[in-house]
Amino acid sequence: MDIPFEKLFILKERLGISDDYLRILDPFRKIFTDKKEAFSSHIYNYFSEIPDTRIFLEHYERPGFLKKAWANWFEYLFNSSFNEEFLSYLWRIGKRHVEVNLDQRYSNLGFSIARQYCHRIIQDSIPAEKSLSVSAVVNRLIDFCLLVETSAYIHMMSRCDMELIMGIADRIRNKITVIGGNIKRLSKKVDPADPDRGLYDFLISQSSACENIVFDIRRFFEIARREPEIEEIPVEDLVKEALKRLRFKDLDSRVRIDINLRPEEALVLGDRKDLSELFYEVLSNSFDALTPEDPYISIKASSDSALPGRLRIEIFNRGIPPRAEDIEKLFTPFFSTKPLGSGFGLAIAQMAARKNYGKISIEPVEGKGTRVIIVLPAPLSNPF
Repeated sequence: MDIPFEKLFILKERLGISDDYLRILDPFRKIFTDKKEAFSSHIYNYFSEIPDTRIFLEHYERPGFLKKAWANWFEYLFNSSFNEEFLSYLWRIGKRHVEVNLDQRYSNLGFSIARQYCHRIIQDSIPAEKSLSVSAVVNRLIDFCLLVETSAYIHMMSRCDMELIMGIADRIRNKITVIGGNIKRLSKKVDPADPDRGLYDFLISQSSACENIVFDIRRFFEIARREPEIEEIPVEDLVKEALKRLRFKDLDSRVRIDINLRPEEALVLGDRKDLSELFYEVLSNSFDALTPEDPYISIKASSDSALPGRLRIEIFNRGIPPRAEDIEKLFTPFFSTKPLGSGFGLAIAQMAARKNYGKISIEPVEGKGTRVIIVLPAPLSNPF
């Protein structure tokens, strides 16, 4: 399993769960573990009184398995050293909850019931002078279990959704490729003067548009599921890389580009792959908006006193600005103002910005053009 141990251990550290801290429980561990069977019966009876979970309990694949599993978890909770083995165990619990389609709210409720049960044990069996410190440890252990299980649940649900959508996209792409290839072969047999030739050209263009949509869907979800690798990046590098990619799209040589970025100062923190896609999509849209009369784009960066630790990058073009009613829709997948657009360009840009703790907005400038504003985290030593 792809378990993010490093992140989970950070959570453990931030909760203050160290080996020394866990030793507070040493004199009392057996008091808890001796009650593991009673705990499993208590939680079973509790969920048996809820109609939705009663159905689940009565029809689970192996009678008695859940009671045994809850008893094992309770014993493990008080005997584990909270190492990778225990994290893997907790992760499998979250994964299993997805597999059996258990509502996460009931899982959270289960941890709450476990917490209450532990506190009753503390009240009844732990000396008063030790009860507060033991309660604090128990609370942190259950909090940590809840965090790991929820992380696994979200991870598995997201992965299932992405795999489903990407699988559908692949199947559609394969069909489109076959259809488009056959249309092209048939079109070669048609006389250029034939009235039906235009229909073939139209079908080929629509096939290409569908291929672009499928390609962009994959890009969107690949960005969403990839773990970011944060580093310092000069904005100028991201811009130059985007312009290099755009040149392969027959970038108009008449376009004037004014770049006002000092590499040593205009720095951002983020994942290079994500931010490369962000700047590529924004600049691609800027070029598409230009008119032959005044093909001009400017790129500059500045700080904002209201946003400490952030860099504000402004990409302005003198093209036709979007309609006010379309601005919010521009970031919605499948919405496009271009005849053959996939509607994923700015959705990909927004996904990349949000994933890297930034944001992106579009502002029409009346009579002048369009301003795209990107705000991203910057090194605290950034002199802007």
